[in-house]
This record gives sequence, C-alpha cells and structure tokens, in this order.
Amino acid sequence: MAFEGGERGTTDERLTARLRTGVGERLGTSDEHDTLVGVLFCLPNLVAFSIFLLGPVLYAFYISFHEWNILANEGTWIGIQNYVAVLQPAPWANDWAPLTDPTANTFWYSLKTTVVYAIGTVPLQIYGGLAVALMLDKRVRGKKVYRAAFFMPMMLSGAASAVMWRWFLAADGIINSLLPSFLEHNWAGDPGTALMGVMLMAVWGGIGGNMIFFLAGLQNIPEELYEAARIDGATGWHRFRHVTWPNLGNTNFFVIVMAIISAFQVFGIALVFSQGGPYYATTTTVLLVYQRAFEEGAMGYGAAMAFLLFCLIFAFSYYQYKNRDQAEVGY
Repeated sequence: MAFEGGERGTTDERLTARLRTGVGERLGTSDEHDTLVGVLFCLPNLVAFSIFLLGPVLYAFYISFHEWNILANEGTWIGIQNYVAVLQPAPWANDWAPLTDPTANTFWYSLKTTVVYAIGTVPLQIYGGLAVALMLDKRVRGKKVYRAAFFMPMMLSGAASAVMWRWFLAADGIINSLLPSFLEHNWAGDPGTALMGVMLMAVWGGIGGNMIFFLAGLQNIPEELYEAARIDGATGWHRFRHVTWPNLGNTNFFVIVMAIISAFQVFGIALVFSQGGPYYATTTTVLLVYQRAFEEGAMGYGAAMAFLLFCLIFAFSYYQYKNRDQAEVGY
C-alpha cells in the first residue's frame, strides 16, 4: 500500500535526482539538452499533426463563414449566417417541433437521433465489455478462443458490418426466419425500428474493443489486494466494489469518453445501413454534415454544423476531465 509520510518518498526522489545529475555530468548532458532532445523526437509527429489534422480543421473553420463553392474552391464571406441557418428555428422557440419533425430543422432532429443512439449504445458497450472482461480475466478453459470471438467484430470494417446486419434485419432476412410469423417485421425498413438496428450493430461491434481495455486494466491490479480482501472476509461483490472498481478509475474514464465521442461521430454504419433513412430515422449529425457538404455542395453550411458538433463534444469531454476523480490508488 502507499507509504504514510513523505520521508521515504523524499529520500528516493533525492537519490534519483543525484543519480541523474551524476550520469548527466559524465555524459556531458544537461536538463536543457534533455528537453531539446525530447522536442526533436516529438517534432515529426507535431509537423504531421499540424499539416494533416490541425491545418484542415482550421481551414474548415474558415470555410464555415463562407458560402463556399467546392468546384471553384472559393467562397463569399457571409459571417455567421451559416451558424444561424443551422440553429434556426430553435426547438424551444417552436414548440419543440424540430425534435419531432425533420422538416422543421434537420440539424436538431439529427442531433436528437445522435443523442438517442449514444444513450442506447454507450452503457451497453461499456458495461458489456466490463462484464466480458471480468469473466475472461478468470481461469476459464479456452479463454483465448473466447477473447478472439468477442474481439472479432472489431476486425470487420463498418461497411461490411452494416451490409451484414441490413441483410439480417431485412423483411426476408435471417432474423425474421427465426421468429414466429406474427413477430416478423421489416426491421431495417421501418422508421420506428431502423435506428434500433444501427444501435444493435454498434453494441455488437463495440463490446469487444472495450473488453480489451478492461482486460488490460484488470491485469494491472495487484493480486495481493484481492488476497488481503479475501482474508478480511470480503465477498465477491465487495472485492469488486472496493478493489476492482477503484483501480479501474483511469480505464473507466478513458473508455467512457472514447465511447461517447465515437457515438457522437457515428457515420459509416448509418450511411451503409440505410443512408440515413427511412425518413431520417438514422440520419446522425455527422451523416447530415456529409450529405449537406458533399452531396448537396453546401460546404460552408456543413462546416458550420461540424464545428457546432465539435463544440458539444469538446464541452462534454472537458467536463468529464475536470470532474473525474483525480485520486490514484497507491500500492
């Protein structure tokens, strides 16, 4: 467990500092030299990030203030009109019609669809991955086979998964062939159930990835903590609550944030599964950005929607980071 008092830690830190200073003097290096070497090692990644990621993002932000012609690669400055057009009419100013009628405001309707998708998939992906990881972390016969089976959906491309699941959920698909005749339904073609099909596909594909992260976190928990808990008479639930869960704090934070970001950025499976239909039932925000910007040519309008979505994701991620438990478990 963590040492009480700071004497041992202070002594170790002083010894480490002296060793580093001595080695640096023998090699003719200094702290400034080490910093420069670190910057030089990071420089290629920083250059690639600036050119291929940061640069296009800033350019898209610039385009969002224009009525942009993608063929001529030029535009007319219109200020914040694209942002106003995206947000108007606001749901609260129009009897919440944009949340129920896609023709009132497609952006708000697609944002509602994305939120419903996130609420329906993220908890199942996270807790499903944790449950599978807990089972496979034990001594189970054929554990490697089970791990590969659960991770296999992650190895398929989103397009292949969407085509496969659309075939499963079609009116003449495999799902209906296994159901009684009175339960048969066109799951992929009905606006009331199409989004559920996309969510089912996302959960099926997301559990395996989260399982890997949780397995890595579980294997970093010292076995001595479990042995001490057993000696104290802790039940399986108490060992999970007081040993496993606190030690998975950083893993939980990472998995939750990444799962929500991924849910708000869902695009490929919705596009291939039903191209946003039927009747906007699976039109997520990123899919709407693609349709407006590349299919309809309204690049400025699409860029404005993209940055509004970015602000929403950034605000949530920052909130999670600021409010997460910063305390780390010491051994």
